[in-house]
Amino acid sequence: MKKISIISISISMLLFSCVSNLKYTECSDNLQLCQSEKKSLESENIEFQTKITELEASRKQITQKVAGLENEILLLQRTNKELKTTKESVQKNYDDLMSAYKSLSAGNKKEAEIILKNLEELQLTLEQKEKQLNELSKSLEQKSADLMEQQKQLTELQNILDKKDQDIENLKNKIKQALQGFEGSGLSVTEKNGKIYVSMEEQLLFASGSYAIGVHGKEALKKLAMVLESDESISVMVEGHTDNVKYNPSSTSQIKDNWDLSVMRATSVVKTLLSYGNINPNRLIASGRSEYVPLDTADTKEARAKNRRTEIILTPKLDQLFEILE
Repeated sequence: MKKISIISISISMLLFSCVSNLKYTECSDNLQLCQSEKKSLESENIEFQTKITELEASRKQITQKVAGLENEILLLQRTNKELKTTKESVQKNYDDLMSAYKSLSAGNKKEAEIILKNLEELQLTLEQKEKQLNELSKSLEQKSADLMEQQKQLTELQNILDKKDQDIENLKNKIKQALQGFEGSGLSVTEKNGKIYVSMEEQLLFASGSYAIGVHGKEALKKLAMVLESDESISVMVEGHTDNVKYNPSSTSQIKDNWDLSVMRATSVVKTLLSYGNINPNRLIASGRSEYVPLDTADTKEARAKNRRTEIILTPKLDQLFEILE
């Protein structure tokens, strides 16, 4: 009987060990997957910020080009006016000389020849001025057409940028309204660099050292999921953050350090959002940042509490803006 008990205990320990190893393997796989997704997202984020910078540079360039064209048109208009005045003056001189030439008697042949020569020179000058005016008018028309096109592009770009800003503001207000009952419980909604950051402190979502979401946290995520469900154009990255206190795992825990904890918390939030909303999973990414992106570097209890958080970063699609750059 004693032998049977020993065998039973051995089998139980072996099974428990296998389960723990499986959980650890799952956690390790999740960590590797999240780190891979994090690198991919960081690359996309760099591209996103680059595109925004290019858009702003493009808007500035077009604005400068419009200002340059306006100055060129003003200069051409002034030159055109001066040429017309010169042409009118030459035309008057020509008319006066022609009148004088016609009034001369046949006996004033030498004087008539002088006037005729002056008339020919004035006629040539008139033709040159006429040619210059025609060329100037064509240039003025082209510059005006270029100006209209640049102004059209500038207006289109500005309208889309304004719409993007308004959409982000509307999204922020919509999320704030949905989560207004939680903002005093460790939740904040902010806008930065064209993205919405929904930050939830540990106290709202998790017990210390755990990645199981509590009832209060689930309520907040359920309301957020409803907003995300209604707008398919928003991509979502969930970042788990810890403090810098070393994680002390139990012998049976699949969580080994702060990296594991941050990844598993982010994964829990993603799964909870998916469970509460009809959201396409390809819109969401779980990412663990461990202790390495603190909000407060002070070595205090308050700073560490602030750093233990989950950030849900919402990024709108800017396909329409990027098409303009292409």
